[in-house]
Amino acid sequence: MKKVCGLVLTTVLISAAIARAQPPPLPGDGGGGDGGSATGSGAQIGSDAATGDQPLTGNPPTGPDQPADPYANQPAVDTPRHSVTPRGPINMPEVLTTPTGWLLPAAVIYSRTSIDTGGGVTSDWRVGLGDVAEFGLATTDAVREKMTLQDKQVDRIQPYVTASFRLGVSEDRLFEHQPGITLGFRKSFERNHDNFRTRIAELTLVASKHLGKNTAIHLGGAFWDASLAGAIDGDPESRREMTLHDGDFKDQIKVFGGIEVRPLPRSQILVDLGWSPEFCYYCSEDKDKIRLRPTLSWGVRYAVADFMNLESGVRVPDIASANLLDAQIFGQVTFTSWALRRAVDSLK
Repeated sequence: MKKVCGLVLTTVLISAAIARAQPPPLPGDGGGGDGGSATGSGAQIGSDAATGDQPLTGNPPTGPDQPADPYANQPAVDTPRHSVTPRGPINMPEVLTTPTGWLLPAAVIYSRTSIDTGGGVTSDWRVGLGDVAEFGLATTDAVREKMTLQDKQVDRIQPYVTASFRLGVSEDRLFEHQPGITLGFRKSFERNHDNFRTRIAELTLVASKHLGKNTAIHLGGAFWDASLAGAIDGDPESRREMTLHDGDFKDQIKVFGGIEVRPLPRSQILVDLGWSPEFCYYCSEDKDKIRLRPTLSWGVRYAVADFMNLESGVRVPDIASANLLDAQIFGQVTFTSWALRRAVDSLK
């Protein structure tokens, strides 16, 4: 009997200890308050009193004892879109007549129209491809012709249509102080003029580097080729074709370059030295039938707006002859458009 009483007493003490360790019931949770209230002990599971007037849908009302749902009725957050704002001015792909080591930005359209006092009219259209390349179509008046070696009068073959493709890396893209570098190829469509067919091709490698904020230099090399077909021996019954690569290899390699100086925020002074092909139809020596002549140009560029530049200057087609009467004053207008780039960015 004593063992049974001791077991009962032990059970009672353990139950009391467990009950004492339980947390007190929350107010309105059936553990206190008025027994007739909706949340008191008189409320039955499944009765209207258990839920009160709470709606079956929507967010439950919050009270001082019920935490608010942090995700309830949160407005949708718009995913930030890519910037489609207009960009500023760009580094030009040409100085005046020679290419630079800078490429057009992706999907940027470039156009240039030029006229000069010799009656030449040219145009140049390009588009940037992925920030690493550009494609272009142009007309040039730099290709010249004459009949014999003794002729003082040299005429231009125009329009002379060319297509170009350039690829490269922009300045400081790979490492610090890296110049902009481009590898370009330009080739003409076949031109039939005065019963003679001519073509030209040029492979260029050029590097461009800013020296501070207001000066840039450009230095490159060109590998030229050209062809001339027709009665080049003076006999109308005998027609043949010759090319520049038939001659001496060193005659195909030329060095070119230019410099840009910005004395004012919107004004630049430009100087460049390039090369242009000249065909002599009836020259007796084959080495004289296709020659490359040095061309010196100098002028200014004025930025009317971020998308528009005006350029004017002087071009001497053959500085080796020191013939200033053959020099031309030219004027040209350049436009750059980001419209295609903004349209592409808006689709991302």
